[in-house]
Amino acid sequence: MTPPSMSAAPDFDYCIVGGGLQGCLLAHALAWHRPEATVLLVERAAELCGNHTWSFHETDVAEGARSWFDPLVSCRWPGYRVRFPGLTRRVSLPYATITSDRLREATLSLAGGVEGTARPGRLVIRTGETCEILSPTAVRVGGTADISCREVLDCRGRTAQTASPGGAGYQTFIGHEYETAGRWPAAEPTVMDVRADQAAGFEFLYELPLGPDRVLLEYTRFHEEPACDESRADDLIATRLAEAGAPSAKLIRTETGCLPMPYAAAASRAGSSLAGGYAGGWYHAATGYSMPLAVRFAELVARARPDQVAAAIAGAAAEDRLRRGFARFLNRLLFCLVRPTDRWKIFQRFYRVLPEERIARFYAHRFTFTDAARIVIGWPPSGLAPIRFARSFVSLPGPVAT
Repeated sequence: MTPPSMSAAPDFDYCIVGGGLQGCLLAHALAWHRPEATVLLVERAAELCGNHTWSFHETDVAEGARSWFDPLVSCRWPGYRVRFPGLTRRVSLPYATITSDRLREATLSLAGGVEGTARPGRLVIRTGETCEILSPTAVRVGGTADISCREVLDCRGRTAQTASPGGAGYQTFIGHEYETAGRWPAAEPTVMDVRADQAAGFEFLYELPLGPDRVLLEYTRFHEEPACDESRADDLIATRLAEAGAPSAKLIRTETGCLPMPYAAAASRAGSSLAGGYAGGWYHAATGYSMPLAVRFAELVARARPDQVAAAIAGAAAEDRLRRGFARFLNRLLFCLVRPTDRWKIFQRFYRVLPEERIARFYAHRFTFTDAARIVIGWPPSGLAPIRFARSFVSLPGPVAT
C-alpha cells in the first residue's frame, strides 16, 4: 500500500502517535491553542497513559501553559524534603503530581468521553491499534488504514533507539501506593530519603502523600543495569510503613519504570516525523524528569502554525543544546567517575550548596551557565579524586571500576 495522496484534503490536521504523557499533553495544548484543529491520537496499548505518577516542580511549567495544564494536576504541596546522612532540608518550591488516571480521564473528556469518538470533529482517540509512520504527513493504523494529516508527531516515548543508548546509566524504580487505616504522618513529599545503606550503589525512598490516608512509597536505584532489586524495594518500603505506624496498610497499586540516563553524546535522529518525549530527547537526562520538557514541546507545537512546527522545534532544541550536553556530563560524572557507594554524595552536595532558585531552574531545564558552574565548581565530593574530575571533561571509554 502507498501513503494517501496529499492532493486531497488531509483527514486530520495532526496525528499524534503515542498516548502517554507527551502525546496526551500535546492533545490538551492543541485543544487550547488551536481549537479548530482536528487531531488523531493513536495508542497501541488498550488504554491511554499507562500506570504512572509524574511529579514536578510547579516552576517547571511556564505561565503561558497554565490555562490548559493546571486542570490536569492531581495533587499539590507547598514544598518537599530531602534527607541525606548529615543533611535534612525542606525545599520551599511548590511541588505537584499528575496521575495516569487523571490525565486519562481528562484526555478522554476532550474526545467526548468515549475512545474512538470525537468531540465535535476535533479529537479522535484510537487505542489498542498499531500505528506505522509512513511519512511526515501520513500514518497507517491497524496495519491497513492509511490516514493523511498535515503533521505527524511521534510521541511513542522510549523506542528501541532510546531504550539502550550508547553510553548510559539507568534510574529504575518500584512504587507501591497504599491506603492506610489512620492518617499518614507526613503532609509533604520526601523526594529523596537516603538514610539507607549505600553499599549497593545510590538508592533512596521517594514518599508522596496523596491524601490523609493514601501514600505512594517508591524505591529508586541509580545503576549501570536497567534492573531493580524487588526484594530490596520491599524491605525499605516495609521499614518505612512500620516507622510510620502503618505496617498493615492496604496495597492499592504498583508501578515500575526504568529511565535511561545517557552520558554519551546524543545520536542524531533521522526520522520521518517530528518527535517529542524520549524519542526526540525532550526529557531531562540528568534527573529523568519528563514533565518540564514535555510541556515545552507541547506548547511549541500548539503555538506554531503547522508549516512552522519543524522550525520551532529545531530552534528550541538548538537553544537547549548546551543544557542537554551538561546534563549528559553530570551523568558521566555520576556513572563513570564516582564509585557507586559514593554517588549519593553528589546529590547531597547539590542540595547543600544550591539555593532554591538555582534548584528550580535546574529541574525546569532552564539553568544558566552560572548555575551549571555552581553545581560542579568547588571541592569535589568525597569519592571523586581531582584527576577523575579533570577527566570528566573528556570522553571516557567506560564506567569507573566498582
